[in-house]
Amino acid sequence: MKNILIISLPMERMNLMEDKIYIIIMNLFIYVVLLIMQILTPKMTRKNIYFGIRIPEEELNNEELKKIYIIYVIENILISIPSIALLSYWTYNSNSPIVVTLTIFIYIGILFLVYLHGNNKIKKLKEEKEWKGFKDEVVVDLKFSKNRASAASISFWWFLIPVGIALINLIVGLNISSKLPKRIPTNWDFQGNITGYMDKNFFIWFMPLVQLGMTGTMFFVCKIIGWSKQEISAKNPEESVKRNIIFRRIWSVYILVTNIVLNILFTLASFYSFGILGGSVNTIIILFFIFTSLIILSSIIISIKVGQGGSRLKFDGHYEERNRDDDRFWKLGSTIYYNPEDPALFIEKRFGVGWTVNAGRPLGMFLMIIPFIIIVFTLLLVS
Repeated sequence: MKNILIISLPMERMNLMEDKIYIIIMNLFIYVVLLIMQILTPKMTRKNIYFGIRIPEEELNNEELKKIYIIYVIENILISIPSIALLSYWTYNSNSPIVVTLTIFIYIGILFLVYLHGNNKIKKLKEEKEWKGFKDEVVVDLKFSKNRASAASISFWWFLIPVGIALINLIVGLNISSKLPKRIPTNWDFQGNITGYMDKNFFIWFMPLVQLGMTGTMFFVCKIIGWSKQEISAKNPEESVKRNIIFRRIWSVYILVTNIVLNILFTLASFYSFGILGGSVNTIIILFFIFTSLIILSSIIISIKVGQGGSRLKFDGHYEERNRDDDRFWKLGSTIYYNPEDPALFIEKRFGVGWTVNAGRPLGMFLMIIPFIIIVFTLLLVS
C-alpha cells in the first residue's frame, strides 16, 4: 500500500506539471496570435489612417511614417519577449484559473501601451508637419442608409443553420436522456482523465442554450454591420460605397460560417460527453485547436486583403480616399469615438477592422462599459 502511495504521488505531480505545460502552450499560442495581430493591424486599417490618425493621401509614402512603423514592430517584439516569459512563469507557478485569464488581459494591456506610443508619435508628426488638405465634407448615400438592414447582402435566414445544429444537440440529448447516468463527464485533463461532472438534465439543456446564445450574439453582430454608419470617400463616393458593401458582405458571411463551425464543434463535444462518440478527448481538443486556428488565420487574411471598409480591395485603377479630419472625435489613442452630435450609434473602428460604438451617445457609452463590468463580475465570481 505504501509503495502504491509513493508511486501515485509523483504521478499526480507529473500529471499536474504536464497540465500546466499544456496551459502555458495554449497561452503562448494566444500571445503569439495577439502579437501578430498587433503588428499587422496598421496594414488592415484604411490607407489614409495611420495608427488611428488621419493622414493626407499624398503623405502616405512618407519615410518618417515607415520608420515609425518599423520601430513599432521592433518595440512590440522586444517588449513581448520578456513580458511573455514573466507571464508564463506566473501562470506556471499559480494554481488559479483566474491567473490564466488575467495574464492574457495584462498582455493585451502591454500591447495597447505600445500602440499608444506609436499613436502619439504619429499625432506629433502630423502636428509638426502641419498636415492638412482634408475635405471638410461628409458624403451620405441615402439609398444605403434607407436599406441598412440588407446592406450586408446576406439573408439572416441563414442563421437557421446554426440554430438547427443547436436543436439537433438538444433533441439527441433528450432522446437518450434515459440511457445516460445521472452525472455525465464534462471536463477532462490533458491525459484524458475525467476531472468534472455535470447533472445530465442540466447539461442536456446547457450546451444548446450556450449555442443559441452564441448564435443570437453573432446574429446581432451581423445586424450591427447593417446598422453601422458608412464612411464614404468624398473623392470617390460611388466606388467607396461599392467597397463598403462588399466589405460588410464578406464579414457577414465570415461571422455566419464561424457560427456554424463553432456550433458543430460544440455539438461534437456534447456527443462525446453523451458517449455517442468514442476515442480520446484529445481528438476533440485538437479539432477545436485546428478550427480555432483556421478561424483566426482567415480573419487575419481577410483583414489584410479587404481592409477596413473595403479600402484595400483590388479594383482597376487608383483608389484615393478623401475624408474630413475627424481626429478630434477619437480619444484614448483613437480607440474611443466620442461625438454627441453624431446620431450614429455604430461606426467603423479607427484602428483595426470592425466596428465600435459612439460613446458620445448614452446607449453607446453603456454598450462600451458593459463588457468590462461583465468581465470583472465573472472574474470575481470565479474567484
